[in-house]
Amino acid sequence: MSEMQQLTFLPNKDIFQINDLANDLYLIVEGTVVLLSADGHEIARIGSGESFGEQAFLKGGIRSATAKAVDLVTCFQLPRESIAYLLNDASPLLLPLFEGLLLQMNMNNELRNQTMIS
Repeated sequence: MSEMQQLTFLPNKDIFQINDLANDLYLIVEGTVVLLSADGHEIARIGSGESFGEQAFLKGGIRSATAKAVDLVTCFQLPRESIAYLLNDASPLLLPLFEGLLLQMNMNNELRNQTMIS
């Protein structure tokens, strides 16, 4: 099992970009991260104690936003393999449950984005 790493990102640094493979979940220890749509609009601003990159729960998941450090950001990077291992160790039903919830959330987000564009 891969272990989580502590990473630091300088202000204005991309953590990942839209359409990248989603291999890791991030937990913010310190700092602020902004999530940006394909056209560069701010979707969300998140900070200490919050997570982002939930697409890592989905095998073959693709990033639906760009994550960028607003200021100096310290976070833990948790690889998909570790997430799957932890969830399967707790219960073999948890990973499919999380995958289903994330797919539903993605569909809702896509519908909301289409409504905002129209």
